[in-house]
Amino acid sequence: MRLSLLAAAAALLLAAPAAAQREPEWRRAPEADVRFSPFHYEPREIRLRAGEPVRLNFVNYSQANLSFRAPRFFAAANVRRGDRRRVRNGGVLLRPGEGVEIALVPARGRYHAYSGYLLHRVRGMTARIVVE
Repeated sequence: MRLSLLAAAAALLLAAPAAAQREPEWRRAPEADVRFSPFHYEPREIRLRAGEPVRLNFVNYSQANLSFRAPRFFAAANVRRGDRRRVRNGGVLLRPGEGVEIALVPARGRYHAYSGYLLHRVRGMTARIVVE
């Protein structure tokens, strides 16, 4: 029993550096801008590569609070540890003129993004995220 505990502990210690090495080099990840304007996002279609790190720069150019919700997208992605607290309820909320960077490794799929405000959504504040 003692040997199996030692073997398990050794395996955990050896696995820890390997897991740390898999953390992406975020500074070298390409950037993609997502701009919020009254009643729309630019671009309307966000194209990303599956499994490759990216830094998404969300910027609110309006005079109102605006949000970008994509719960399935954010849940499937590997979001950088420090950015996880910025993604709430499957999205980001920005005050007027505010910007935030969210670094992540996206998972393959097609995702729907939309405003958290019903009136904005009805008026077309939606986007599509395509990860291939």
